[in-house]
Amino acid sequence: MKPILALRTRIYIVTRPLIAFIDSLISSVWHDFPLGRYPIGSEQLYLELANKASSISYPEIDSYERDVGYSIDLEWLNDLALQTQVVCKTSPVCYEHGRLLYSTIRAYLADNNFSPTEKLSIVETGTARGFSSICMAKALHDASHPGVIHTFDLLPHDVPIYWNCIADHQRGPLSRSSLLDRWNNLISNYIIFISGDTRNQLQKMHFSRVHLAFLDGAHTFDDIIFEFNQIKDHQKSGDYIIYDDYTPSYFPELVKAVDYICLTYSYSFLKISASTSRGYLIAIKN
Repeated sequence: MKPILALRTRIYIVTRPLIAFIDSLISSVWHDFPLGRYPIGSEQLYLELANKASSISYPEIDSYERDVGYSIDLEWLNDLALQTQVVCKTSPVCYEHGRLLYSTIRAYLADNNFSPTEKLSIVETGTARGFSSICMAKALHDASHPGVIHTFDLLPHDVPIYWNCIADHQRGPLSRSSLLDRWNNLISNYIIFISGDTRNQLQKMHFSRVHLAFLDGAHTFDDIIFEFNQIKDHQKSGDYIIYDDYTPSYFPELVKAVDYICLTYSYSFLKISASTSRGYLIAIKN
């Protein structure tokens, strides 16, 4: 056993510089205006998309909020979404996952007997502009409970880029840090942004517990299983994993992977549909 361990250590020491170099090359691609070198839509178009998105009703989301007893302030949510979720794309703008995340965290805290000083540990993959992590931070803030949200994405946090959002017109290229400066009180108290490929970055983390994970990174079968494998040993009965885009006709590999996880690793689940093109699955460890 000792020779094998020594060999593994030696291999790690020898290959570490190469891995770091490859990681830096991958990161550099995402630092060079990965979402476009110019604003995509007009300011008026973003406002029209925002008004349309906020006017749509979602009965299943409403029902879930009533069942768990918590709901996010919609005026606050729509304001955040205008900067971080309203984008030009072929599919409809929908940010109902923010409501689900907020309500689930508030209910989880209410249903469990945490000490006032015990931090809730949350992991997110797929930060994008930061919408989801800020919704989760607001849940912790509104519950007056400490916590830490580790959120991972290939997109940089401190490099100015265009984000395909209304801020591109209002403020020009921005780092994510600057894009989100209005919510800095939540960020400074709860959120840690980590840039890089989750296949590299997640393995570097040393979580003692992951109370809730929002896994919304790459939607391939292998990536979903990989991310789950980094989380599963750090969860206890009653802990949550939430999946966005649980929609068989659009993301069959994601659905296949999540179904496999729930069946194989004993997670009960709740499926919620926002529309025919947008579904969610909330998995609860048995």
